[in-house]
This record gives sequence, structure tokens and C-alpha cells, in this order.
Amino acid sequence: MKPTLITCELLLATAALALPEIRIGKKHKHKNSPARPVYRKRQVDDGTLDTTVYDIITYSIGGAYYANLTVGTPPQQQVVILDTGSSDLYFDATSAPACQTDGPYECRGGTFSPAKSSTYDEVLPAPAFDTRYGDGSTASGPFGRDTICLADTCVTNAQFGVATQVKSTTGYALGLLGLGYSQNEATRHEYPNIPEVLVNADVINSRLYSIYLNDLGAETGNILFGGIDQSKYSGPLQMVDLLPNAFTAEIDQFVTTVTALSTVVNGERNTVWSGGSAGVEAYAARDEALPVLLDTGSSAWNVPESYYPYIVQNFPYIGRNGLCPCSAVDPADKLIVEFAGKIKIEVPASEFIVPIYNRTTNDEYEYPNGKDQCIFMIVPSKGTGQGFDTLGDAVLRSMYVVFDMDNGQMGLAQANLDSSAPSDIVEVPAGPGGIAKVVGNERPPPPQSSTWPIAQQLNATANYVASPAKTTVGEVTGVGAVPADAQTGAAQATSTGASVHLVVPPLDWSGACTAAAALVMAALGAGLVL
Repeated sequence: MKPTLITCELLLATAALALPEIRIGKKHKHKNSPARPVYRKRQVDDGTLDTTVYDIITYSIGGAYYANLTVGTPPQQQVVILDTGSSDLYFDATSAPACQTDGPYECRGGTFSPAKSSTYDEVLPAPAFDTRYGDGSTASGPFGRDTICLADTCVTNAQFGVATQVKSTTGYALGLLGLGYSQNEATRHEYPNIPEVLVNADVINSRLYSIYLNDLGAETGNILFGGIDQSKYSGPLQMVDLLPNAFTAEIDQFVTTVTALSTVVNGERNTVWSGGSAGVEAYAARDEALPVLLDTGSSAWNVPESYYPYIVQNFPYIGRNGLCPCSAVDPADKLIVEFAGKIKIEVPASEFIVPIYNRTTNDEYEYPNGKDQCIFMIVPSKGTGQGFDTLGDAVLRSMYVVFDMDNGQMGLAQANLDSSAPSDIVEVPAGPGGIAKVVGNERPPPPQSSTWPIAQQLNATANYVASPAKTTVGEVTGVGAVPADAQTGAAQATSTGASVHLVVPPLDWSGACTAAAALVMAALGAGLVL
């Protein structure tokens, strides 16, 4: 079978398995923009259709990125969080107590009933799936197998967790699509996760995918399995080696180093730090470089408490509580973040100083002086206990990242934000140096693969069969594109905040600024780290 690519902007063609691409659409913009952009089904010459993978900044601080999947026969619609910081796919079970009640922590991303699927098989009974996330949220239950569909591609016998017990600590509960190495799954019985299932089913060549989130106010973005979209970045795609696990010396997470950081505020550039190591030496306490996990499941960039004051002091309009009037932010202010001593990424202030919204009214919260309220998405952290901190969407929106799991590397580039250029997708072949073969813009050529041991792909544990979906997942537009459990009202097509992000309560912020900000900072400091 000719390998195909799965991306996030659904591409239909005449082949049985074309290039399915699921589009990311933003559901809320700033006050002067439409509050609820309407999904449009757009047919153009290349056969591209818009569908629903989306970012809800209304219901969680800084936003989270979600996708529509279906599971079972007949298909049951689900909304899941896209997460490079964990490894399991799981769905909230219809029978879970949290999914049978109303309230601020109820299940709102659709639920899965195994009894209603004729193709479901239980693999291991509860609590074989048992996970806890950095914010204290938990999910547990059995592991099962069933048909998973995304965009216009279905794969049989994919394994996932069924959360018959789920607890969300910071917002509505949703399922999750973990895209990390399977060695970090929440079980003693490791199994091929979604990137590996797609390889085992001959859908893609290797464990490789690319992420383009686009800026906070944009309406498009994508996640592409098996290839690179060269229209989505500018400048060279620089290859960096992943750092091995500090305890096992094996590469099993997407960790690299920030070797320098500068700020540009009011036209003045200041260096916060520079130097330090690009390799494992960065784990040393006295090394200036910061090991970071590139984690789409976290909204903020968590930095060591000792580094935070030296960053925030360069932004005089940020209060001690991390809040500021949105109008105080100069559009020209930015960060310049250097990764692994090889590439510098410019991050506009609008990506890491973001508005806070009332989840009931969709209105932005007001600062005590009546102005719109924003929050600083760089937060102090006590660390994960694994030698690194999490670098989330606040910075990742400005980056194009290729996660090459087989070779223990990442390709990093400056994202081409709000690009209107047509897609330029190249398929990456399997084996060492695959990215260099199709991109070929790095001189000298990059190393073929990491010199550290790499967590290996798990072989097929079932007979995976890929086929076209009977109907495109998420093709329905408007409120009908979102599972009923995730809808918040007849006129509104939204999911409602990730379990790993703080949902802002309807407080009077003029009198509760400091206390609420402390809660926000605590929640943002807890990313999706297993």
C-alpha cells in the first residue's frame, strides 16, 4: 500500500486513502473580531475541506487544542485534547460518575459506551489504564480495542483507555490524544499508540508528525502525520537531537534545551541569559541552559522559579499577580528564544500575554480600571522532578515542529503565521536522515539520528486495517460538528475547556485579582506531564 499522510486540514482525493488533513479552527477572537467564527465547508481546486479541530480560549486560560475523532461501530463522536506530553489515547466512559452529572468538572467532550459498539473488545480490565496528570487530574479504567476514525481514515483494532473513573481538577473533563513515545503510557502493559498504529497499518512511513498551531487569533493550523508542510514555516528547518531521559539515558520524550532568551520591550532588547549546553550537560544545576519538554497539552511556558524574576522584570506592565491590561501590551514586544544553540524563534507578545474570558458570557474579564485583562503565560515552576520544565502553546504557536520519533530528533523552524500560501506537503521516507532527504536545506547535513538509545517502536499487537471512513469525521459544520456532550448551547459550537487547564470562574476580578491570579498561576504551572 502506498503510504499516505494524515494531517489536520482534511484533503480528499481519488485514492482510497488520500491525504486526510484536519484543520484547526479558533472559536473565539479578541473583542473587535467575530466572537464565534462559523465553520465553513470550503471546496477548492485541490479538494480540501475544512473540518473541526479547534482551540477554545474562551474556556481555558491560554487555550488548548482539540480534535474530533470517532470510536466504535457505529461511530461515536469524541473531542480529545492534542498532547505531545503524554502517550495514551483515552475516552471518557458514558458510565463514569463524572459523566452523569452536571457541574464545572463534568464530561463535555463526548463519552464512549462500549456496549453500543459491535466492534469493541476489552483488552485488559480496570484499572489497567490508570493515569495522573501534572494538575492532579486522574483517569482510570480498562483498556479496549476498537475502530478509530480521524478525518477520512479509519484504523481497526486500535487500543485506548476507557476512563470509567475520571476526575478533573481544573475544568471540564475531556478525552485525550497522547502523541508521545509509547514507553510513557499509563500502564505496565505497553501497546502501540496512535503514531505506531498508523505505521503498523501502513498509513505513514515512520513515527513522524509535524505541528503548526498558528497564532492565537488565526483560524487555521494543522497537525500532519508522516510528512512536512513546507508552506507553514520560514527559514531553514533546523534539526536538533532530543535529550535522553535523565534517569534511564534513553530518548523517550520531546526534550531539548533553551540555550538563550532575549526580550524586546518598547524597542529595547535585553538578554535574559545566553550560553549553556545543548546536550545532556544542561541537566546540571549550574548549567544556564533550560531543558524543556515541547508539550502541546500545556498552555504556558513553565520556567524555574529562579529564572522567572529575570524574565518578568523586562515587562514593566505585568503586575506581581501576572495580570495586566491588554492595552498595555505593545504589539512589537516579543521574546527571542534560542533552542539547542541552533535556531532562534521570535514569539510575539500577543502569543504569551493573552486575554482571560468569562466562560459563561464569552466576554473578556476586565482589569480594575475597566480595561480588558490579560495574563502572562510564562509562569514560575518548582519543576517536574524529571530534570526539565514544560514549554507549551504560548511559545509553540510561533514554531513549526517536526517530531521525528524514530530518529530521536526534532525539526524546528519559525512558523509562517497566517500563511495564505497553498500547502506544500512532502512525505518523509523511513530511516535515518529522512527529513534531510526531503527538505535538504541544512548545511552541513544533520546527523543521521541521535547518538543516544531511542525508545523503540512497539510491534503490532493486533491486525490493523486502514480504510476510508464512510463519512468524513468532523465534516458537519457548526454546532453539529461537536458531540452533543460537548455543546454548551444551541447557538454555540464549542467544546468546554481542557481538564488540564484552569477554567476561569465568573468572579468579580476587580476585588479578587490577587487571589484569582494565584490560582491561575498554580493551574498554569501544572502541565500535562505524566
